[in-house]
Amino acid sequence: MSDETTTANDTHSDGLWRWLVGGLAVGGIALGLLIAAYAIGYHRGHSHARSATQAPASTAATAATTTAATTTTAAAGPVPVTAALVARGKTLYSADGCSACHSLTGAAGAGPSFKGAAGGTVTLSTGQSVTADDAYLQRAIVDPDAEIVKGYHPGIMPPAIAGFGLGSKPDDVKALVAFIKSQK
Repeated sequence: MSDETTTANDTHSDGLWRWLVGGLAVGGIALGLLIAAYAIGYHRGHSHARSATQAPASTAATAATTTAATTTTAAAGPVPVTAALVARGKTLYSADGCSACHSLTGAAGAGPSFKGAAGGTVTLSTGQSVTADDAYLQRAIVDPDAEIVKGYHPGIMPPAIAGFGLGSKPDDVKALVAFIKSQK
């Protein structure tokens, strides 16, 4: 009888060890995935640090022709809609998470859709109507709570974009405005 009891205990003990090792393996995998997700998110927040004037060679010529205009303040005038600026803006729109709140289809989101936004009339939460010209779009990107579009809430966008430092990156702001203007 003692041999049967020992075998039953060994089997029970074997199952417990398998369960413990399996749980540790699953926990390790979950922890690895969490660390990877954090690293990707952290890297995305810092990957846009290169401005349009430091763009790859394919856009360097276009950036060089606009360096004088883009190194001044973001509200220095109209933003040209060049292929290079639109491409850079599209990259920022995707990489910086703009797409999470601003659709390109006209669908409602946490923020207004970019479809047809540029040049249109915007009704603010104050009841005032303004034209979404370049200056308005630039201000909305750099200081999103300055004028809140009716139906949307203040305080959502500032913390979402705080790590991107767009106030000190007029090239990125102009690229985003060019991209918004291209969304008809």
